[in-house]
Amino acid sequence: MGPGFGAGRRRMGSGRHGPPRRSRLSELLFERRTLLLVIVLIGFFVVVAIGSGGTDNPVEEQQDLAAQLQSAMVRAGLSTVTVDVDDWKVALSGRVASDELREAATRVAQAHPDVVSVVSRIVVPTPIVEEATPEDEDPDLPANQADLLLQARLSAAAAHTPIQFGSGGDRITEGSIPTLEMIAEFLVANPSVRVQIIGHTDSDGEEDANLTLSRIRAEAVRAQLIARGVEAERLTPLGMGESDPVADNLTREGKARNRRIEFLVLPEGQEGLSAPTTTSTSEAPAADG
Repeated sequence: MGPGFGAGRRRMGSGRHGPPRRSRLSELLFERRTLLLVIVLIGFFVVVAIGSGGTDNPVEEQQDLAAQLQSAMVRAGLSTVTVDVDDWKVALSGRVASDELREAATRVAQAHPDVVSVVSRIVVPTPIVEEATPEDEDPDLPANQADLLLQARLSAAAAHTPIQFGSGGDRITEGSIPTLEMIAEFLVANPSVRVQIIGHTDSDGEEDANLTLSRIRAEAVRAQLIARGVEAERLTPLGMGESDPVADNLTREGKARNRRIEFLVLPEGQEGLSAPTTTSTSEAPAADG
């Protein structure tokens, strides 16, 4: 019974203590795997948190960078430079006065640590070399060219709005006042200029009467310029009547163009045009409209 009993005890012992050892080992392995899994998961979430924290809102961050750089440009005296940021790359545009200022704008942008690169599209205008002629002074031209220049300016002022008169008389219309003012200002600004004021009519009426009317109208313009500060001795009136038309006298428009006042610059030593002679002997006062 002894051996059998002993053998029986060993079998019973091995059956009671063997399985608990294997269960404990399994528990330890399970705990280690669980701990390792928890560590891996924690590391993963940490990495995700760090990554997401760095790119929380890149659009707003780049807008903030653009605002910072724009403020830096203003502080550097480069307020005409515009800053744009795209993918952390900076583009500069605008206009500055010199290449040195353009380079300074680039350096201001490059100084920020978040800037990847800088592209400068800043324009430096080509300097314009102006002539030394004073603004209110005529260029130094030969005498005949200077006279032509003055004549062109005077003619341009006279053509602004043609000087007109009431029908058959010498009353200057109200609409002609601005032109008279412009001519007076020109003559006051050029005190050495002498001018012949030439009146013209259309062909309606008698030739002699038109000649007389044209001179009366020239004298009326002269009186208006004298009243505006132009010296009388600088103004010579002349009537040309219907002798020098610039358009036909068959249409209303043509006649209106022929009824005009012209201004002729008189070079030194010249007296201007002479009055025409007429062939009409009628003393009728009829004249153009």
